[in-house]
Amino acid sequence: MRDVLPGLAGNPALTTGLFALLVADGDEDVLSALAGREVLTPAQVVSLLAVGDPALTSYLVCGGRVPWHDVPEDHPGRALHSVVGGVAPPSVWWEATTDPDPEVRQEVAYEPEAPPEVLAALAHDTDARVVAAAAGNPRLPGALFPGLALHPSTVVRAAVADNENAPAAVLSALLADGGDPAPTRCGACHRRDTACPDHTAGIRRVRLTAAAHPAVPPEGLVAFLDAPEWRPVATFAARTDLPPWFLERLAEHPTADVRATVAANPAAPEPLVRALASDPDPDVRRAVAENPAVPLDLLVTVATRQRLPDEPAPRIASATDAELHALARSRVAQVRALVAARTLLPAALVARLLVDPDPGVARRISARPDLTPGQLAALVERHGPPVLGAVARHPGCPAALLHRVATHPAVGRRALRDVARHPSARPETLLLCLAADAPDVRQQAAVHPALPVRALESLLEAPDRELARAAAENPALPESLMQRIADRAGLVR
Repeated sequence: MRDVLPGLAGNPALTTGLFALLVADGDEDVLSALAGREVLTPAQVVSLLAVGDPALTSYLVCGGRVPWHDVPEDHPGRALHSVVGGVAPPSVWWEATTDPDPEVRQEVAYEPEAPPEVLAALAHDTDARVVAAAAGNPRLPGALFPGLALHPSTVVRAAVADNENAPAAVLSALLADGGDPAPTRCGACHRRDTACPDHTAGIRRVRLTAAAHPAVPPEGLVAFLDAPEWRPVATFAARTDLPPWFLERLAEHPTADVRATVAANPAAPEPLVRALASDPDPDVRRAVAENPAVPLDLLVTVATRQRLPDEPAPRIASATDAELHALARSRVAQVRALVAARTLLPAALVARLLVDPDPGVARRISARPDLTPGQLAALVERHGPPVLGAVARHPGCPAALLHRVATHPAVGRRALRDVARHPSARPETLLLCLAADAPDVRQQAAVHPALPVRALESLLEAPDRELARAAAENPALPESLMQRIADRAGLVR
């Protein structure tokens, strides 16, 4: 029975006495599960710290679960872990900032809550990795950007170019030539005593990083129109302040991801978007449907020819009631499905789409949170398997309908898993899920608080020990069964 102790340790209803027994037992996996509990009382944290395991203490301190005054003074990494956990007073920040280990200083520089004065000190560190971490931190004081943009290492300059608060003037300089004077170190050589003979690759990285920054002036991007590195090009292709001719050039980029980004850009001229709707790559054509400014007739054309993702189309969100009614009358089912996916719809349209004969439309409309149990049941009756998953995920799905979904002859594994995790699932429904030939469905059923106690008791003895562990984690597990687990596992009271 010791193999289910980690599950018991994670049980939200675990008693104080059993918590203490599990701590005293000292099993590493069990202690880890105890430390990972969503709620720990101060007394429980103290008892875990008393174990004296450095890894366990690190986890608790880094997770912010230990007040500074309770962090053991002899704990290795005490200062850094307190900083990471957000419990360190100002003096401890400075202690970590002056740590002889550069990796510790680097971690401090990465911290999103690092005080600006700490970052200012780390920005003058002797280790380029530490300086780079500080240079990329959004809380870096603005006055330090120009100087760091001239740092000898391209690693630091690239971090400056990647900082969301980097000023446009600094970005323009880095964009042009990687900064002047030229760097003397790059990522390939900054840890070596001797420098590389050529830092071209590092300089290129600085320039491309700057090109991807939203604050860089558009005119500075001209040199990157035909860059083979598609990621930064795709990033700036999404900007809405680029001139039309610029987007037209990007629409000819050999990489489909770049063309797709242009296709979804609301600033792209309409003729360009229409041309991209005929792009040879299906991802580019689908991206046209994601453009918030796409003309509705073009959206209909794309939906007629392309299978689109289930996410709501942005243009549908801004459509007028008249446009929605026109789209809902389309002969193309996927167009009607786009309307059904919109959150806000006139009541008349909801009623119309609820009786739509297409399963795709039904699946979209069945996800609406305002549907009544009767409407959900009617969808299941009319469409069956295509809507079972959406209905089972619906927060208002009643227990009787969940049972009906679970007993449907064509119910799939995913829909059954959604039934097993639904708060309204009844005991008899969960027993059906528990008998499914799908481990993830059985796991969900085993931890559901509505599962009968007799089933939990049986699961604890089941050959499937993963399922037994899940049962031990069930918040409805009676204290008597918890104690039985402890006794049979040999925990000493």
